[in-house]
Amino acid sequence: MTAQMIEEAREGLRQFPPALAQEFEAAVEAVLPTLEPDELDQWLRDGLDIARHSLRSWEASSEYFRASGPVLEQITYDQMREWCAVGIDLMETSPALSGALFRASPAVLPHLSVSQANDWSAQGKSLYKGTWKSGSLSAQYFDVSPQILPHLPLSQMRLLVDLIDSLASHSYELASACLGMAPGVLSQLDRADRAPFLEFGGIVAHTAWVDARVYFERGPGALRQVSEDQRPRYLSLAGQVAMQVGRLGHPYFIEAAQAISEVDKDIHEGLLELAEQLAQHSGDAAMEFIKSSPRVAQRLGIDDIARWQEFGLQILQQSRDGGEAFFRLESARGEEVMEALSSRVDLDRVSELIRMYCKALTGVDVGVKASEELTAKGVGWVDESSPTTEGTTIYLPENVERYPTKEENFSVYKVFATHQAGRLEFGSFEYQSELAPDLFPAAQNGSSNGHGNGVVPAVVEGEEEQIHTDMELFFDRFDDRRLAHDLFTIVEDTRIDTIVKREYAGVRRAFSRLQQAAIERRRPVEDMPARQAMVENLLRASLDEIGRIRWPNELAEEMRTPLRILNRIRSEGATVQDSAAATALLYEWLSQIPNVELDSEDWSDFEQEMSADPDGGEDSDMMPGSGSSGLEESFMPFMPGSEEQPYDSPDPVDFRGDFKPELVQLLMKLKGETGTGDAPPIPLTKEQLQELLEKSVEISINELMDMDLAESSGMFLDNLLKEVNQIQGERQEGQQAMGDDSTGADDGEELPVEAASFYYDEWDFRAADYKPRWCRVQEQRGESGTSNYYTETLHEHTQLVQETRKQFEMLRPEMFRKMKRLTDGEDYDLDAVIEWYTEKIAGATSETKLFYRRNKVDRDVAVAFLLDVSASTDEEIQKHHEQRQDDQFDDDPRKYLSWWAQRRAEAARHPGKRIIDLEKEATVLLIEALETIGDKYGVYGFSGYGRDNVEFFVYKDMDEPFGDRIKERIDKIAPVRSTRMGPAIRHCIWKLQNTDAKVKILMLLSDGRPQDHGYGRDRTEKEYAIHDTKMALTEARREGMVPFALTVDRAGHDYLKQMCQDMAYEVVAD
Repeated sequence: MTAQMIEEAREGLRQFPPALAQEFEAAVEAVLPTLEPDELDQWLRDGLDIARHSLRSWEASSEYFRASGPVLEQITYDQMREWCAVGIDLMETSPALSGALFRASPAVLPHLSVSQANDWSAQGKSLYKGTWKSGSLSAQYFDVSPQILPHLPLSQMRLLVDLIDSLASHSYELASACLGMAPGVLSQLDRADRAPFLEFGGIVAHTAWVDARVYFERGPGALRQVSEDQRPRYLSLAGQVAMQVGRLGHPYFIEAAQAISEVDKDIHEGLLELAEQLAQHSGDAAMEFIKSSPRVAQRLGIDDIARWQEFGLQILQQSRDGGEAFFRLESARGEEVMEALSSRVDLDRVSELIRMYCKALTGVDVGVKASEELTAKGVGWVDESSPTTEGTTIYLPENVERYPTKEENFSVYKVFATHQAGRLEFGSFEYQSELAPDLFPAAQNGSSNGHGNGVVPAVVEGEEEQIHTDMELFFDRFDDRRLAHDLFTIVEDTRIDTIVKREYAGVRRAFSRLQQAAIERRRPVEDMPARQAMVENLLRASLDEIGRIRWPNELAEEMRTPLRILNRIRSEGATVQDSAAATALLYEWLSQIPNVELDSEDWSDFEQEMSADPDGGEDSDMMPGSGSSGLEESFMPFMPGSEEQPYDSPDPVDFRGDFKPELVQLLMKLKGETGTGDAPPIPLTKEQLQELLEKSVEISINELMDMDLAESSGMFLDNLLKEVNQIQGERQEGQQAMGDDSTGADDGEELPVEAASFYYDEWDFRAADYKPRWCRVQEQRGESGTSNYYTETLHEHTQLVQETRKQFEMLRPEMFRKMKRLTDGEDYDLDAVIEWYTEKIAGATSETKLFYRRNKVDRDVAVAFLLDVSASTDEEIQKHHEQRQDDQFDDDPRKYLSWWAQRRAEAARHPGKRIIDLEKEATVLLIEALETIGDKYGVYGFSGYGRDNVEFFVYKDMDEPFGDRIKERIDKIAPVRSTRMGPAIRHCIWKLQNTDAKVKILMLLSDGRPQDHGYGRDRTEKEYAIHDTKMALTEARREGMVPFALTVDRAGHDYLKQMCQDMAYEVVAD
């Protein structure tokens, strides 16, 4: 019976392709041992019914037969009948889908129950829309199901199907690509994150479907940056935001995830909670808040971040633009609130105050800059977090955040700056080898390497004198330069700290606090070999912490003499010469101590009164060998079998910073500066600098640059010479400003000066707030041409020069002189009246000049002339219509070509005047007029591209004398790029603020409205730039200046009225 049924089935399959019969035979062999005869009969009839359903349904029957054996191994026959019914039902939709279902079933059944087969089939069926592309996508769904279901339960698989279905409505290719990526994407996600990931993906498919593939590619990696337990919450927030912002949702998701990865994971939950509050009002604000969190978290803890967010939320509720700018950190109010909440003190906010403080201490105008500016020069300093000085400028860390209050952190800055200022004020870099010390006269009789202690020869035999500094020669006397340098640093820092605390009582408490903190961070001295331990103890003693000295009791006497030497440097009147002498004494003492491990268990706190008289004791007691007969012999019992160890410098004291006296003296000598006054700069070759570099312990080439020694040494020397040349160039420029037209350049050209950068806020009228430090203005000197242009322009416009001068002379000066004792005037002169009355009573003859008048006798005016040199100024000035009437041809048409050629030749001989030509001529006339009446003035130009590159050209600065150099720069005024007026006006305001005058005028000459890359939401927006320029002009008025705008744009009335309001402006039509 079974054989007959099989044979009948074979007969029924002959009408189909042979491939179906082959699958049938293999399936019969697989299921025959499992099925009963009636079950086999039903199985055969089901397969034949599927094959006969439609033209291509035999393919589905083939998949049915192929899958039957593996399926029966996993489920019962009755369950298989249910499963078969699902496939047969799908036949009504598409035989191809039915075949795909049968094909995937063996691999799917381990993850699905038979009862779930209908749901699985229905999900795949939902992707089919009756087209071949949708059929292919639906079949792909069944094909990838075995790879997806191990990661995603069927109930959540609906999320993926909905996502793919949404994409398919836009692009079947994109939908197919994302469906194929799904197994790999899901395998990268934690189980708890998969459903939220697909939910957000569905929102992306709805709001920004073109980003779906990128989301599948980058999404898992971005999500891993969020704290594990907060990822579903982050995805939910991202979805909420995407529904509000549309296409921006996916970029926000990626960028915010990157930002939140940069903050401590412990605060992720708090940040997301705060962002969720913002998302109820603005999705943009919520994501901008997270994007800004790394910068905010650097300054605020989570509690203070919540207070900052609360303030921004209040602004957001009042103004969406203002709130979003607040959380983008493009708001001055946001910066102010953060500053108020933060305990951190930033150098850029207090640098001017510290500079004035240091100027008051030292009596010279020292600069204050961030330490990273010095390290970036590559001239020997490498620590960006350490205070230091190179002899002219004090360099400090970018910020300080050690203590919980701003006052305490500012006191840290004050100590940093005071110590560095002390080095400048009290001569740390002014050691001179020919001068003797005052406090250690007996030390002059000692010797080190054959030289007296106080006087070091200035010339080394066989070498030129000028290539050596006094500090170099001093350190040359010692075999161990590192030890000598460490001792000199300790002694000199002791001297400086002592003087500072003696002279400036206001910093004593702050000094003591940092000294105490520095002691707390010191390494245990017991772990150090003998010589290092003694140096460490000297450093502790220099911090006024004698009680923190740890030393073996048996060697107490060997410690006392070095401490007495160090204590003497605290005497009033001690100089750097005494520090050098004390260093030599200490070196002689410590060089006899072997650097070996001490075998002693009897370490204790050393007891000695630091308050003892620094001048007490005989000098002879401090000389090497006195007070102890043979230091090495004293240490022998405590170092049995020990080997000499390399000497390592002690850990630096942070508030004292980097001290490089040898390098500073070298720079000063190269620049032509000395402690006793200016001297001619000393030219050094690279070979001579290389020799100095090799023996100096203040410079570590390996720390400076990550490259081979020869290359890095060469780069260091290049940087050093570049720094010296730049300083000399600045000095020559200063000499020119004082009236010296020589530049020092062989070809007569000006030395190039690197552009100086200035940062300015920009007004955002929508947020009604400033974007802090938004624009960078790069100030540079204008290029030089010839003076011929200036002379020719004056000759051409002689009459106009006179008229311009008269107009400026009519400006009302605000400085009056009270003229007394006049025969007529505004009012009585009270002093004269009293004197006249007294003399009249006495019967004496008296004058009748009893009046006074305030005469306008003094002019005190400063004018800043700001030229728009954007690319548009290269255009010709439009001529009046009546001037072009003769351009109309009304003659014989056969003569037109000759007429046209004649007109072209005439135009070539007399090209039209450009806007920039008009500006240059106006500049010449202005200069001539102002030079005649004696007003202070400056001539500047501006252009650029983008907020980071606003170019500001100086053709004549406010305090720069007029001369041929100015005329040559006027010749080279030329069109450049775009027109970002706001920052250029603000920089001009700064120029005028630094000019002493009663009347300050800012004249702006342009050819059109302000416009630049990023100067608004897009290139076409005009309002943003106009409002920023308007605010810049308003700022000028607030400073008591008189702004005046002049434009050659015929449409200028349209925007100048809005930009200038009640300020003066003029549109020049001709």
